[in-house]
Amino acid sequence: MARPRQYDPETLRAAVVSAARGLLEEGGPPALTARALAQASGATSGTIYASFGDLHSVLIEVNRDTFRELGEMIDALPDAPPEPWLYALAEAYVDFMLERKGVWRGLFEGDRVTDVFPQWYMAAINALLAKIAHPIAALAPSENAAERAEELFISVHGVVALAAIGRLDMVSPRSPKALAHAAVNTMLSALKEASDA
Repeated sequence: MARPRQYDPETLRAAVVSAARGLLEEGGPPALTARALAQASGATSGTIYASFGDLHSVLIEVNRDTFRELGEMIDALPDAPPEPWLYALAEAYVDFMLERKGVWRGLFEGDRVTDVFPQWYMAAINALLAKIAHPIAALAPSENAAERAEELFISVHGVVALAAIGRLDMVSPRSPKALAHAAVNTMLSALKEASDA
């Protein structure tokens, strides 16, 4: 009887996550099936399930890498005053996500299969919102910067969501970056009005 193939845990994780990312980039979440992942990674379905538990957990691990890359992208933005920095962030977010359409869809698309996400997952989202809130707080100290950051993120995120599935032109002829710029402009105008009131 042939001995079961032995996998180094870290090597296996890297291979499966890389393969899952490739499948997402090619076809979005629907492309991430057990059979396709086993074929792309070179590991058996049983080994993948034994290591990760289920496909949702594999997707979570892909998302971990995406959040890390997103944080690195934001940290690499040039220092600038709050207003131009928010415009730069919105444009960079559009570029970052649309260069990774399938992977981006893996972050937020599909059925929600759990009520509780890993602590690090929610921390990554909160860290992103905190980075947006920081310049907002500098511009309007009396405003609830956390809530304004949520609103701005959802506005820009909606643009990316439609653009990622090729449906943005059904709503607006403007480009994703132009709409993201408009979302920031609307937020900044509202902050100014609130400060002047």
